[in-house]
Formats: sequence, structure tokens, C-alpha cells
Amino acid sequence: MDGKTDDKSPLSIWPSGVRNSCTSWPRHKKTTQFYWAAAGRKQMTHTAAVFDVDNTLTPPRRPLRADMAAALGQLRVPFVLAAGSNLDIVHDQFLTPLHGFGFRGSFDAYLCNGATRYHCECESELKIRVVDDFNIKECLGPEALRTVLGVLEQSLGRPEFQLPANLSVIGDRIIDRKSMLNLAPIGRPRGGTLADEAQENRDAFVEFDTQTGYRRRYLSFLRAELAPISAEKDLVVTYGGQTSFDLVIRGRDKTFPIRTLLGAGCKEVVYFGDALFDGGNDAAVLDMIKEWSNGPCPVRAEGVDSCEETLDRLRSLGFLRT
Repeated sequence: MDGKTDDKSPLSIWPSGVRNSCTSWPRHKKTTQFYWAAAGRKQMTHTAAVFDVDNTLTPPRRPLRADMAAALGQLRVPFVLAAGSNLDIVHDQFLTPLHGFGFRGSFDAYLCNGATRYHCECESELKIRVVDDFNIKECLGPEALRTVLGVLEQSLGRPEFQLPANLSVIGDRIIDRKSMLNLAPIGRPRGGTLADEAQENRDAFVEFDTQTGYRRRYLSFLRAELAPISAEKDLVVTYGGQTSFDLVIRGRDKTFPIRTLLGAGCKEVVYFGDALFDGGNDAAVLDMIKEWSNGPCPVRAEGVDSCEETLDRLRSLGFLRT
């Protein structure tokens, strides 16, 4: 696609210049429509919100709190999720608590950094179904995949990336989430709720990383080693949350839900995330805004540092019913 479509066409919102044929964009109304339902809610027309989850709607790797669940129930705009984690983690961290706190309605969740789309119904039972699946292995192809995995495995053994004695490896270090890959130097325990030992280890790593720039150096290394594949296959390497690195395909990232909403007729999309900085897994949203050339950009990014700040921002923007 050359990106030279008519301004009124939904196709003009999808990025041009993506070389990978496996990265396809919705072309039909059935695909581009988005789902949001909440009985009795008064909506702000033509505006939608997209939320990162970890450290935006919840504390880092901790369950959703009651005050945020209540706020989501009071939203005057439709919303979707754009989470870095996979369904298992988001189910335990966000969806189950949201349903348990009494939220009733439906929304879409774009997980694994926005690559895979689910529809979530919170009624008497919590129901989740896949709307749009994606496979990064098929996108990369076997040869490029072997190269990528080899770089990740070898990097973990390099002397400059060895962890200090006070940190442990708990869980898997290279995680295949089907629609993306994740590299976690301290490991990633399975499930959404961390045991106390894993949480303490995570907190210690965050402090170590802040003091030493460990992930900054690691990210530079990964990007340099994977540069040829990134150029050929549109592979993007970013920070993943507070402890890891995400490998995604350009376009199947946090911009995917935004473009889908715009294609469905939304006139304004507001994105909330804690990683709207260079190298962050929300940075693709900023790139989309900077590169927008089809008139005034309908996307606005709201950077937050915590779920408490997200609540404050929702109030100040008038997004909550009073």
C-alpha cells in the first residue's frame, strides 16, 4: 500500500512503507469496527480512549484496584486496552479484578503490545474471544527467527549483561507470546500475580537498572545486532515494561488499536501510557503523531507515571461522569 489514498478513506490511516507482506491492515467494515457497550452510560461522541495497562491502569505487575475499576465504569468515552502483556497476565492482573469489582460492559483488548485483538464481555460471566490473531514467527520466517533467537540467547551470556549476585532469574527469560517476543534478563514468572519473592526481585532489578543504565545499554546492543532484520522485516525492539525488552513488528504495535478506532469512525483518540519516551513500548504512538500527514492529527498522547496519575488525568479531562 502506497499510503496515497483519499483523505476520507479509512485506508489512509494505515502506515505506508511497511515492507512486510504479513503485516496486513483491516479493509472491511466487519474488521475495523470496534466494540464498546455499557448500558445507561452517556458517551462523549466521536472520542475514544486507549489505555496501556501495567503502571497506567494498575500498579506495576499488581492487580487492578477498586478505584480504577470504578473510574472505568464512569467513563464517558468508549475505551480499549493496549497492553504489553499476553492474555494470561492481563486476565489475572486486570480482567478478573475488573469483573470482580462489578464492572459491566464490553470492550476490546489489544494484547502483546497491541498485536493481537480480543473482545471482552463483562456481564454475569467474563467472556473473551479472539477477534484478530497474529503470528510473529510466520512474519519473520524461519531463517530470520533463528537469527533473532540466537542473538537473544547469546546476549544473555555476554559478560556485560550478567546480573549482580543479589538478583535471581525466576521464570523464563525468552518468552514467545506468538504475536511478539519478550526478553526478560531476570526471567518472567508465569501468571499475572507475582509471588513475594518475584516481586522483591523485580523491585531490586528496577533499582539496579535505574542506577546503572543496564537496560539502556542492553537495548542499544540488541538494536545494533538486529539492525539488518529490523530493516528487512520491520522488527522493532523496545523496552518492555520495567524489566524486559519487547520485539514486535512495526504496525502490529500500540498504534494498531488506534488505527482501528480511527478506521471505525472515531474523530479523536486519546492514548494513555507510561512509556511514551524513546525506546518505550508506547513510543510508536508518538511516532505515529509525528509522522501524521493527513491533516490535523486526531491522536493525542497523555503520558502518565502511575495509575494514580491516570485517574487524575481522566478527571481533569472531563472523561468521568460526575
